[in-house]
Amino acid sequence: MNILIPDQWLREHLQTKASKKDLQKYLSLSGPSVERIYNDEVYDIEVTTNRVDSMSVRGIAREAATILKRAGIAAKLKPLELAEIKQHPSKNLPLPEIVYQTDAVRRVLGVVLTDLTLRPSPTVMQERLRAIEVNVHDALIDISNYITHELGHPCHVFDYDKVMSFGGKIIITEARKGKKFVTLDEVEHETLGGEIVFESVSGEIIDLPAIKGTLNTGVDTNTKSVLFWIESLDAKKVRQASMGHAIRTVAAQLNEKNVDPHLALEVLQRGVALLEKLCGAKVASALYDYFPGQIKPKPVKVTKQTVENYLGVKLSDGEIKEILTDLSCLVKIEPSYIVVTPPTFRPDIEIPADVVEELARIYGYHNLPSRLMPGELALQTDPSTNYHFENLVKHFLANLGWQEIYSYSLVSASQALEAGFTLDQHLKLANPLKEENTYLRRSLIPSLLEIVATNPSRKDMSIFELACVYHPQLGDLPEQPLMLTMLSTKPYRQVKGALENLLARLFVFANGGELLTQEKIKKDISSPLARQEADLIVKYGKTKTNIGSLQLLKNKSTALELNWQALLQVAKRYPRYQKLIKTAAISEEMTFTLPDGIAVGELIARFKSVDERIKQVELLDIYQNNYSFSFIFQDKKDNISNEAVEPIRQKLVKVGQDEFKAKLVGEI
Repeated sequence: MNILIPDQWLREHLQTKASKKDLQKYLSLSGPSVERIYNDEVYDIEVTTNRVDSMSVRGIAREAATILKRAGIAAKLKPLELAEIKQHPSKNLPLPEIVYQTDAVRRVLGVVLTDLTLRPSPTVMQERLRAIEVNVHDALIDISNYITHELGHPCHVFDYDKVMSFGGKIIITEARKGKKFVTLDEVEHETLGGEIVFESVSGEIIDLPAIKGTLNTGVDTNTKSVLFWIESLDAKKVRQASMGHAIRTVAAQLNEKNVDPHLALEVLQRGVALLEKLCGAKVASALYDYFPGQIKPKPVKVTKQTVENYLGVKLSDGEIKEILTDLSCLVKIEPSYIVVTPPTFRPDIEIPADVVEELARIYGYHNLPSRLMPGELALQTDPSTNYHFENLVKHFLANLGWQEIYSYSLVSASQALEAGFTLDQHLKLANPLKEENTYLRRSLIPSLLEIVATNPSRKDMSIFELACVYHPQLGDLPEQPLMLTMLSTKPYRQVKGALENLLARLFVFANGGELLTQEKIKKDISSPLARQEADLIVKYGKTKTNIGSLQLLKNKSTALELNWQALLQVAKRYPRYQKLIKTAAISEEMTFTLPDGIAVGELIARFKSVDERIKQVELLDIYQNNYSFSFIFQDKKDNISNEAVEPIRQKLVKVGQDEFKAKLVGEI
């Protein structure tokens, strides 16, 4: 958010001889960025959204006083001279009755003023309002805009007589959908439902609080008495209403950023003083102050060693205390740590890192030492990283029609539970940005399922991700294995075929490897998403390596979770050299009818083990329950004959019938 501030207005709150260029330079180095100076007079300042305390003339003056002082330029924040609000002895008008029908109210302040004389605002006020691109009206309206910009908390003036004509009652409630109201700019709106409104006894909307007033209670040329009013409401409710109605006033932008309700009394006092001075107004009621949302800042404890570690310099206790005190913090210095209690207008100071950040920026990032990291640069790459295989696998899967995706490492509570672990078995983020990103994931499958679910128009979808999961370790950083996870809505056999093709491309089979699937019994399936699960094992001779798991999910998708390091152990850049067998081979096909539930992979593995002269078995086609297989028979020493193959065929048929209840289609 950008704010415009004339130099003369700023210096009413800031005592300094700093030039405009100095103000621009040092504020930009250590605080809000002064992007330009218009007409050598008006600062255009960018303020980050978490620093609503700086979105005013006084807020910028407070920042400048601290920053200039550290730059060696004398600067001081001038005290704000405010008088106590006192009712005029001859005036006594009742405040309207205020009824609260929502818990979203943090503070309400109000006072009645009467005997107003409408006059033009002073020239200097008009010039400043025009300089900050605010329309000029009469003094009554200009005052509320002026002090909002000056002190940083929105305020509003109601026509007191109009409010009382509606029954003398202000009901603060959440609107029902479909109620019409007209704002001060004579635009008609209709409530969306849920936004906070002020209603009269008869249910008519008389204000859209914290955003914009309504025409039916707005001041005009006949106004003689006003209800000078400030409200502080739940910031989420304000933003909901402002965005829903597309009313983006300065008041809305400040209130939706949790402007400090403790500032409201100063604004009211300043406004009353100006109304008395410029409009001849007299205070006609007691001050009304309802304040259920009082803020009690929480002390933040940070060790001195932490400050030194972050900054790279050792600040003295005096420097630390001076910087933080100038920022309106209460500071208690102990031998090894500091206790900092921020002011109510700095809710962004919550953790030790926030305190360190304040010290760093005021001390000056440009003053921090620039040093190379200690230690020697590693000359060898991390053995757990293999960019060749990463690149090869990703491109190979993409060529097969799989899409690579990137998902968040942080998941919601429901996604965490879908991984098969309780929430206390996950690492939880202390201060998540969003509730749906709270836990460090222990499986990629829930994230991939979410992506498939958000693409319902894609009936056949195959996606993969290569990323870390995070398994907690007591007293240590989490174990972070890299996982290649594949998920597809295509039939299981196509997914299994993609895996076998990938392993073939990694020369697992060409080097004598064999893929085995070891199905788990139901009680061993940990994932609540899976209906069937099997370990994937690569066998080299007598050595077996578990490379991950295959899961048939309850939503009929198929998932593969492959441990990247285990996969690298069995993968090879090149196939092992094998002498060509010069003898002739025989290729034949046989079709078997298989009962439901037979694992075809296990059947193929068993066929291969029947005789060493069976060099290859492949599944060719499936029609209903009929499965066609291709067999290649070859002898290393002699050209194999049909007579030699005959007994092998008989064994294959017998194994199929006896062990898998497979029935041969046709005869051999």
